[in-house]
Amino acid sequence: MNIIAGMFLILGILSLVYVTAIILYAGLSTAFVWFWITLGICSIGLAFLLRIVYARNIEIPKFIKLGFMGVLLLGIFIFLLTVAVIMKQGNQVPAPGADYVIVLGAQVRGTALSRALKNRLDTAYGYLVDNPDCIVIVSGGQGSGEDISEAEAMSRYLISKGIHKNRIIKEDKSTNTNENIYYSKAFMKTDTKTTVIVTSRFHVYRAIQIAKKQGLEQIQGLGAPTDDILTLSYYVREFLAVIKDRMVGNI
Repeated sequence: MNIIAGMFLILGILSLVYVTAIILYAGLSTAFVWFWITLGICSIGLAFLLRIVYARNIEIPKFIKLGFMGVLLLGIFIFLLTVAVIMKQGNQVPAPGADYVIVLGAQVRGTALSRALKNRLDTAYGYLVDNPDCIVIVSGGQGSGEDISEAEAMSRYLISKGIHKNRIIKEDKSTNTNENIYYSKAFMKTDTKTTVIVTSRFHVYRAIQIAKKQGLEQIQGLGAPTDDILTLSYYVREFLAVIKDRMVGNI
């Protein structure tokens, strides 16, 4: 019990140190900061609770101990397995010659691209240059704090880099990954066309699974790089998103 308490204490401290690094690097408004704060506080609280139980020799029934450890180990196993699949999918290289490239949107601040969105567009640009017959669908609506739609911002950026406007289709209604795929499909002449989805590496697996669920079979992913400091947060958040999408039937 004392060892387990120590493990939770270390987890709590590391979580709070990590969230401090995230805030210093990207600001308090960074997505998912709340998770690391909650994890840190709850882990430290649980550690002290277990220490009290240990110090006072409070007997915990064996089945509760075994059940707790079983759930904990099962959760760790599922997390590691899921993240391994996500990482493998995100690092695969798509075959050349796709008919369509769908670039999934990310935050726009006013009219300026976020780092994540710029990375996705630069990655897509490389594929578009190597495959000049490919049509690109930039997908993303207009959210809070955005003066223009993500699709419009993406289109402007690609045009500024030399991609002809006739190759670009703007899908500006979507607000999430499920809608990105759903609304982008409407611009494709047939679902059997080969398609490459460009998004952040951690997001490729879920995007492909959603696309397959919606009937896109000849689908591949192309992962864009992410900020090193935020990588752990991205993968933990994506793990939870995969679980959620499986539960609601999106994948």
